[in-house]
Amino acid sequence: MVAEMKAEQIGQAARTDMQLMVPVRPILRRGVRLRRAGDSVVLDGADRAQVFSGAFARDGLVPLTDACDGTRGHAELASKVGFDENTVYKCLALLWTAGAIEEAASGEKPSVAPEWAVFLSRLGNSTGANPSWADAVSHLARRTVRLEGDPALVTAARRSLREVCRPVTTPVGPSDLPDELTVFFETASSTPLLAAIEERCRQDGRPLLRVRADARAITVGPYVDVSITPCLDCGSHGEAEFSGELPEHLHDLVAGLAAHHVVALLARATISHLPADSTVTDTATLSTDYRPAAIRPGCPRCSYTRGPVAQAPAGAVYEASVAMPPRAFLAPKDHQAHYYAANLRLQSQFKDWPSRPHTPLPALDLAALAKSERHDPSRGDVPLSLDALGTVLKIAFGVKDEESTTERVKRWTAASGNIGCTTAYVVLRDERIMPPGIYAYAQGSHTLAAISSRVPPGDAPCEIVITGDLKKVMTKYGTFGFRLVFLDAGCNLAAAREVAQQLGLGFAPHSDWDDEALALVLGTSPADEPIAGVATLGGTA
Repeated sequence: MVAEMKAEQIGQAARTDMQLMVPVRPILRRGVRLRRAGDSVVLDGADRAQVFSGAFARDGLVPLTDACDGTRGHAELASKVGFDENTVYKCLALLWTAGAIEEAASGEKPSVAPEWAVFLSRLGNSTGANPSWADAVSHLARRTVRLEGDPALVTAARRSLREVCRPVTTPVGPSDLPDELTVFFETASSTPLLAAIEERCRQDGRPLLRVRADARAITVGPYVDVSITPCLDCGSHGEAEFSGELPEHLHDLVAGLAAHHVVALLARATISHLPADSTVTDTATLSTDYRPAAIRPGCPRCSYTRGPVAQAPAGAVYEASVAMPPRAFLAPKDHQAHYYAANLRLQSQFKDWPSRPHTPLPALDLAALAKSERHDPSRGDVPLSLDALGTVLKIAFGVKDEESTTERVKRWTAASGNIGCTTAYVVLRDERIMPPGIYAYAQGSHTLAAISSRVPPGDAPCEIVITGDLKKVMTKYGTFGFRLVFLDAGCNLAAAREVAQQLGLGFAPHSDWDDEALALVLGTSPADEPIAGVATLGGTA
């Protein structure tokens, strides 16, 4: 996906979105530059290449960034380059999200190697967690990293870290800081020491990062913090036995991988899989697998359930793999994806079944809801009508036509990322409403598209089957989109139930259904369009 972003959109969003930042006294990031290339301006040296197009980018961005020297605020920049302050704000918002500028360091600049300052500055946009590279240096300076385990790896890691943070290898004492990070290097010979180190960290409430290495693989993780992660046993469950001692020629590779992720974890300037996952790197091919840490049912240390310890079920492993990181490890950069032009366009992309005949549904009449009283949906006795069906579908799945624009679609019911990743199929059996058959609700046109005249067996006059549009939602959210489908389906069902209560209609969500049978009659693929919910609407036909 091309990460296209518009200054107008990101500038407006930055005014109200607290997760977006605009530097107050901006300065060009170290190691990056903007240069003209034909009709465009190219950003070199940042975490990824960026191209700015348009007349303003060609004529205005370079002078603006030249004026960003860390001494001027927005009003002073506007005066310097001759733009109005609102335009400057929007441009700075775009330049920040692109990784071109950062906040000027307050006070005296940290005394570090120039190469290290450039690294933290130019790659700081990878996470967007630090306003300035100096903040990353400050984070590292405040934390102590205790190195334990295999002596050779401890020595190599200390050599890698000593210029950027405070590694210690001395025995633990009573004056050690509570925010100390312990890194334990586990090899075949140091394994017997791990249990005592893990117990000490757990008792002291200090985080532990386990790095495991042998001749075949290097595992960085799990990161263990009893307040936010599973325990070490759950995080390392299922690992293969050691394949002998670690060869000497791999010592620097192990130490380098560990140092990279320790710095990323503490400085928050670069990307790491920690604290959620472990990585397993093959020492021969350097290919890497990611393994989420999931709590095993019955674990005496981190599970709420009691009984024999069981393998973590597939659902728990999936949830762990897509879980949001703890607040302290959030990367604001990820939030910026909401404002990519391609992602914004998803909200107005609707399925429309162009080759199918469509039946228009009656316009939404909110007065009908206002005049009615709430009923028990388990005993709804009002007959289902086409008007009522249209109202349920519009509120639960449709858009607010009067409030929607080409830039912003408004929906009646909450939808993840405002994408609208669920589809409602209607199974009708009551010919007094419409000819019996299966219909798809077209959100954009508020119509029912005829899918099939085959109606599965059942007594209810109407059933609503909710499916997830994985292709659409995963375009933006990846595998996390599968989870969002079911969250959205829950919102759809809740909204439909509320409307049914107001209209006096029966409504009963199903607790179970036959996925394959329903997919067959709907003509959908469970792999691309899984069924996320089913509900009966109306009384017996």
